[in-house]
Amino acid sequence: MALDRTNMVSLLDVGKLFQGMTSNILEMGDGYTEVTEDWGPNVESTQYVNMKSQSSTLSGYEFSMNPEREYLSDEMQQELDKLLKKFPTGKDCETDYFRFFKTDAVESKPNVFAAIKVPVIVSPSSAGGEGGAALITSIQINGNGDVQEGYIKLDSSSGEYTWSDTEPSE
Repeated sequence: MALDRTNMVSLLDVGKLFQGMTSNILEMGDGYTEVTEDWGPNVESTQYVNMKSQSSTLSGYEFSMNPEREYLSDEMQQELDKLLKKFPTGKDCETDYFRFFKTDAVESKPNVFAAIKVPVIVSPSSAGGEGGAALITSIQINGNGDVQEGYIKLDSSSGEYTWSDTEPSE
């Protein structure tokens, strides 16, 4: 039986936007109606004269996503509002995107999950909506480097997420 969407947890480090020095990793959950990763595999195919089928090579990935969010009065929305007011470019757009599956929990380590980290650029995409409907904000997230494997830990008392390249001891 297929697992539902709640098994996949998407996170964005809003603390690093605008060249911030302190991580503030927030879950992309409340208010988001869809968060879908598009890995855009770069596949090149060649048809050789002595082959009936093409030969294909996968040379890389072009990660992108365009999540939409209902306008909520919370910390994530405050960060999206900054994007929609300042329209950053260059290094001000750089941060990290994280993703883990709840089924990738590390055995005997509560709230620790095997995860990936993707360097990304984040830009405002749109704000608005239909008359009488909820206000919607949208951002564009594009990959900006190689995927790194590691671990995400959720502090159950504070609700804060932290990233580690190696498995946390506790």
